[in-house]
Amino acid sequence: MINKRKLILLMIAGLFSQCLLATSIETGNPERKRTNSEAFTEVVYKKFVKLQEMIADENYVEARAGLVSLTSKRLNSFEIANVNQYIGWVDSAEGDYVAAAKRFQKAIDSDSLPNQAHFGMMLQMAQMYIAGEKYKKGVDILTAYYKVTDKISDSTFAMEAHAYSQLKQYRKAITKLIKAIGIAEKPKEQWNYLLYSLHMELSQFQKASVVLETLIKINPNKKDYWKRLSSVYFNLKKDAKALAVLVVADENGLIVEEKDRMHLFKMYAFLGVPYKAGRVLEQGLKSGVIKPSFKRWDDLGKIWYTAAEMENALYAYNEASKLSTDGKIDFQRAYIYFDREEWNKAKQALSAAIEKGGLKESKIGNAWLLLGMAESEMGNTRGAIRALKSASKYKKTRNSAVQWIDHLEKQAKKAREQAARDKLLADDDTIIE
Repeated sequence: MINKRKLILLMIAGLFSQCLLATSIETGNPERKRTNSEAFTEVVYKKFVKLQEMIADENYVEARAGLVSLTSKRLNSFEIANVNQYIGWVDSAEGDYVAAAKRFQKAIDSDSLPNQAHFGMMLQMAQMYIAGEKYKKGVDILTAYYKVTDKISDSTFAMEAHAYSQLKQYRKAITKLIKAIGIAEKPKEQWNYLLYSLHMELSQFQKASVVLETLIKINPNKKDYWKRLSSVYFNLKKDAKALAVLVVADENGLIVEEKDRMHLFKMYAFLGVPYKAGRVLEQGLKSGVIKPSFKRWDDLGKIWYTAAEMENALYAYNEASKLSTDGKIDFQRAYIYFDREEWNKAKQALSAAIEKGGLKESKIGNAWLLLGMAESEMGNTRGAIRALKSASKYKKTRNSAVQWIDHLEKQAKKAREQAARDKLLADDDTIIE
């Protein structure tokens, strides 16, 4: 970065325009001829040397006073042009860009400065107007500058692109910026980012994706570029690419914050890769990167269930159950235990679901019905019938509950009759062996 003192010294030395012209294109304009060949007189030149030092040392008040005092002297047109130029630099250093631009215009209008200073002054004037948010005026100055200068730098096109972007003339801004990027010796991150932003303003997602790919090559460690590229691909319905970008960013250690880990989890889930989605969320919860909560454990349980990873799903649902305020998660756990024929655990989960409450009427009825079935499978007929009688109170489970009760009562009756028969046989000593 050029510090303020060095920048002012460069401007005073008439080298500012050369700094901007590090990479440029030839315009083919005819060479400008000065209207006169005047120069500094020796006395005035000595005063200007001192004034240059004052400006470089940021003694702006003293420098301005010295410059203004010179205007009372008999100066030639070249010296007057330099006075205006120097006062313009003081205005610029003090942040009054519009005043600076006006001073530069006076120096230009005199047509007394050599080409390097004259063209540089035009460019500086455009910069002052743009810095002062007079974007239209700045663009007009640049248009005039293009007609007379022999070279146009990449930085100048980029500056014009910025002005057009502020005027919301995005297509013109893109044209100028592409020209700047095209002639630059090295890729410029800031310019490419502006180009990306301009494409996004016009919803040109495909072009925006190409620029983002360039930005990633320039600065591969900038997480924001990877995230934006994924988002743009998603807008383009290139879902696989959107996920692939996040995966590569993750492999490069850039997806580390909670919101980014959650976004990766959701992308895996959305694109039907539940196992990897589960791994991302599980690792985040266990490492503490993702803050544990009922919602997060519930999400993990659901994605593991989708991936048919029932052990993992149960672990997640058990954690969610500890944080739940109703019985919905416990009801979900019960279904898994039923599938696994783990009747006692199913009973515990159903009992918790009923006790916590918060279930819709249909689910409460189902909970009692399943509890009755679980009790039955464990051989607890009385407990089963009690649960089934509770299930019979709900419309959607009434018929099933009554049928189960009837079935269990018939089984119980047969069991009692068989027990009585067995006892009778055991007590009857007349029976021949």
